[in-house]
Parts: sequence; C-alpha cells; structure tokens
Amino acid sequence: MRGILVSLLIFMWVPIMAFKPHIGILVWSWVSTMNPHQQTFDFARTFPFLNFAAAATILGIVLSKEKQRIPAHPIIIILVMYFLWVCVTTVLAMDPSESFGKFSQFSKSLLFAALSVAVMRSPSRLKAFVWVLALSMGYFGIKGGLYTIMTGGSGRVQGGGGMLEDNNQLAMAMAMTVPLAFYLWRYPPIEKLKMPLLGAAGLVMLSVIGTQSRGGFAALAAVMAMMLLKTRRKIAMVALLIPIAIGAYAFLPDSYRNRIKSSEHATEDSSFLGRVVMWKFSSNLADDRPVQGGGFNVFYVPRALELYLPPGHKGRAPHSIYFEVLGEHGYTGLYLFLTIIFTGYYAAGTAARRFRRHEETRWIGDLCGAIQLSIIGYAVGGLTVNIGTFEYFYDLLAVIVMATAVGDKILERGEEKVPVLASAEPEDEELPDKDKKWSPYG
Repeated sequence: MRGILVSLLIFMWVPIMAFKPHIGILVWSWVSTMNPHQQTFDFARTFPFLNFAAAATILGIVLSKEKQRIPAHPIIIILVMYFLWVCVTTVLAMDPSESFGKFSQFSKSLLFAALSVAVMRSPSRLKAFVWVLALSMGYFGIKGGLYTIMTGGSGRVQGGGGMLEDNNQLAMAMAMTVPLAFYLWRYPPIEKLKMPLLGAAGLVMLSVIGTQSRGGFAALAAVMAMMLLKTRRKIAMVALLIPIAIGAYAFLPDSYRNRIKSSEHATEDSSFLGRVVMWKFSSNLADDRPVQGGGFNVFYVPRALELYLPPGHKGRAPHSIYFEVLGEHGYTGLYLFLTIIFTGYYAAGTAARRFRRHEETRWIGDLCGAIQLSIIGYAVGGLTVNIGTFEYFYDLLAVIVMATAVGDKILERGEEKVPVLASAEPEDEELPDKDKKWSPYG
C-alpha cells in the first residue's frame, strides 16, 4: 500500500509537469531529497521515478512560453568550469567505467540545479522550492529527533537512503538544515505555525546528536558558533541555545561522549588512523597525477590502491570532501572546488547584506544569510565526511542564484519605491523599533 501511495503521489503530477515545469522541479527536488520510494518495500523502492519526473519537466521547459534563462552569476560560472573539468578527469580516469556512475549522478544534480535556476525565478516559486527542500530534510530531522528522545539517546539515527545514505551524511544534512529551520520559524506561512516550527528546529538539532556522528557534531557546532557570532541579538540567541544544548547533552549516550572525547587523542583512534591512510593515498595519487587526478571513485580502483596506498593497509572511503576531490580531480579540481565553496559563501553574504536593507526584500536577505551558515556547516563537517558531490549543497547554491535574481527583479521595479531600512551595513546600524525582528543568523 505504501508503494502504491507513493507512486500515485508522484505520477499524478507527471501530466501537469509537461505544462508547468516549475511543478516538475518541485517534484524532482522532493523525490531526490526525501527519497519517499526508499521508505517502501515493494516495486516502488527501485522504480526510476526521477527519470519520469526529469523527462516531463524538460518537456515542459521546451513547450513553455515563459522566457527561461540562466543568469551569468559567479556561482554558475564556477560550477560550469568545475563540471567541464570533471568531464576531463572522467575521460582520463584510471578506470573510466568505475568513474562513470558517479559522474552521471553528479551531472544530473548539476543539470537540475541549473534548470531550477532558470525556472524558479519568482518569489512564490523560490519560496516553494525552499519549503520543499526544508520539509524533505525536516522529515528526517523531526523523525530522528523524536527517535533520539524516545530511546533516550541510546539508539543511533541511521541514514535515509539516496544522498543521505549513512548516519554521517544524514548528520551533515541536518546540521546544514538548522539555519533553514530557523529561517522558516521566522517566516512561517501562518503565525500559528511559529512555535511548531521552532520545535521542529530543535528536533533537527537533536537528530544530529542522535546520529552519533563526530563530523555532524563538528558541523553543528560550527553552524551554531557562526550563528551566535553573526546575530545582533546575542543574549536572546544564548538564551535559546543553552536549554537546547543542555537537553542535547542529556541525550548523549556514553559511547558518543567517548567518541567525541577520542578526538582529543586522534592519533590513538583506529578510525581516524584509517582516514589518515586514505588522505595519504589521495596525496600520493595527486603528486603523481597533479593535474587530472584519478577520476571519480578512484578510491575503489584496485590498480590505484596498489600504486598509491601505503603498504599494509586496506582501501576505504576518503572521509573528507577535500581529499575526495584531490584524489579524484587533482590539484586543479581541488582549487575549483574550494573556489565554489568560497564563491557560494561570499555571494550569500553579499546578497544578505544587500537585500536586508530593503523592507520588501528583507526575507531574501535572511534566506541568503541562512544559506551562508549552511555552507559553513558543509565546509567544516566535510573535513571528515566524503560528500564532495552532495546534491543538497548544490541545491543551496542554486537557491542563492534564484534569490539574487528574484531580489534584483523586485528592486528593478523601482528602488525608490522600496523603503530603505538602513544606509549602512545592517549589522552596524539599529533598525527602527517597529521594524525590529530578531534573526538568529544576522
């Protein structure tokens, strides 16, 4: 029954996608993020729903009379450069057949990020896209937080399939979702949802603890520290975080406390030493193939392991986005990847400062400020998790581009008609009392 229900929910939208491609973008985002078919146990579990959604959406874009274009935003430019480079590294890979599967999946992620930017460029569509992303991630966060409470922290929250395959990837996604959860709490569709959304944000944070992932814990700590640093209402933020932190600590099982404490003695931790071995593998490979690297999934190529893995060790996942990209795409790819992270962070911060100055676009500024914090979580947590092709990260980059396009369009209607709240940076000047709304991210 569950599989039939999911199938009906998806296929009922397919005819509409051919005439309204923005519906196809939303369905694709929901299915690829939440993986509802992975929650079933019959034919729906392996059915290629995304292929049907993609075909209908692309058909809708071709037939649409709307003017579709992808803006020449810095994020788009660097993503195109990175994609062209991974095409080269896939062709020159040590085992192209091993690389092609991951390359294909990454290509689909970038394609739909680009199509999203082209189609979802109105305020209502932007909000819908953000809500679908947040609710899809929130499903796992709320469920994981409740499970953590019910088990008293003794049970481990596992991955949800797809890009959230294991507990480490799920923890990263939840840490990146925390700023979005607070954003939705501040901008609820109806006022009655404000407190439930605040509770949902708390459960998302608790779900990170429930995964017992050290990388997720580091990402969450970085997000909360930056949130505290950027907010103008530090006392209110501290008052909010203290009870959450105390409650989260109460649910930490002894095994997780020991895992976190073991980070102080990393050189004695077999798990950490195994990661260092793979980091050495990436360095050895990149020193020998500095430009092109070894291609996607080189960490599982027997010939590469034989040549570059330190003797006496077994191959495993790289457990770091930076060494993952270094081994797969060389120093050139790593440089481009770091540029993507920096460009996303800088573009989000620039858009946040610009759009918060205007009453009509303040919500866009706060959205970009929240995503900037999510990028911090990705950059820090990625030190110990191999999610270099994490679709959620590229979706958030697409949201920055969409938000910038929507904000520019609003201001183009006549900036003189939009009330200016502050002539200086919003962090440096108090707003009038009637306009003060506490924001946890800036």
